[in-house]
Amino acid sequence: MPSTADFNDNQIYTGIDPQDLTIFEKYRNPAACPTPGFYTDFMGVRTRLSYFGVKDTHFGESVGEIPFPSDGLHAEAVEYVAALYAVDTSAPSSFTAVELGAGYGPWLAFSAKAAQHKGVKKINVIAVEGDRPRLALLRTHFEDNGLPVPDQSGSGVLGDVRSKLVHGAISDTNGTVTFGSQSVHDWGAAPVENGEAVDYRGLEISGEAVDSYTIEHVIRDLPSVDFLHMDIQGFEARAVRASLDALLSKVRVMLIATHSRQIEGELFEMLFGHGWRIFCEKPCKFARKEANNLVALTTVDGTQVWVNTALDEQRKSLEALGTVKAQTSQHELNVALERTQSLERKLEQANESIAALRREVAALRDSTSWKVTAPLRKLRSVIH
Repeated sequence: MPSTADFNDNQIYTGIDPQDLTIFEKYRNPAACPTPGFYTDFMGVRTRLSYFGVKDTHFGESVGEIPFPSDGLHAEAVEYVAALYAVDTSAPSSFTAVELGAGYGPWLAFSAKAAQHKGVKKINVIAVEGDRPRLALLRTHFEDNGLPVPDQSGSGVLGDVRSKLVHGAISDTNGTVTFGSQSVHDWGAAPVENGEAVDYRGLEISGEAVDSYTIEHVIRDLPSVDFLHMDIQGFEARAVRASLDALLSKVRVMLIATHSRQIEGELFEMLFGHGWRIFCEKPCKFARKEANNLVALTTVDGTQVWVNTALDEQRKSLEALGTVKAQTSQHELNVALERTQSLERKLEQANESIAALRREVAALRDSTSWKVTAPLRKLRSVIH
């Protein structure tokens, strides 16, 4: 058997740079407290264990540590790092996050709370989910974490945070697909086309017809998107290809859960070839078994995190411009302050001169010569 010394970076691939982990401390909430029945992460975001069919265990007894290599429940460090990077590099005035295949909206809640921690003034979160039972989970998750719960129309507002919930599936066309899962704990569900009753895994599902949307359609009314999280079970390459122009013009940081090595290769070719920069990534894990397709072989999702270089450079330029403007404003303020102080000194000197003259006049009027010459001054006044 090999010893632990035989394992190094060539054998173990976490998908992130260890330096990326330093961002966690910046967003750690020292006031976070555990709640029975919930997993509470290092930032204080609470997730019901019942979402995963887990009964109250040790998760409800303590606050989660830094999630490396994972949080032990539902996500790896790479997803946390991506969300925090998107928040940390966003403008202080606003933050917008979109989660496609949202489930209970974990990354909307996490990024929104991180943005609140940062002090962002306006926060906008949009969820798209095709499985109807999960819409209730998302509403509960938002309520548990003090975020606006979308009403039956799909909208919610609480303070400076706005939420929107869309019941639908993400695809490469706007239309209709069948969507269903074996249960609310089945996190591998995906749209089924052509009205079939069997999904990509070969599992029979009892689905319903739901509207399908392109990514471009979902973000059409948004001026920009700081963080887009996508987990759509094998439709990711098709959806990205169909909305690539919209993604290039609006989305700054994008996380894609991948479901086959083929899809990962297609995404690399598409995004890298259009100026996106790979920030961090981890390939999916597959099983050696019989399956209907490559997606069905995937047992652990992969993750790709992409940064839109064009929008990132634009952000840096705006930040630099803001810094110059701030420095210019400060310089102008300093000049104005110096002028004000100079005028105040001159005014003080003038007041001192006036006071001295008044003292001289008073002394003259009290003198003997002034009193002796008083009749002469009066006669001169009469003659005039």
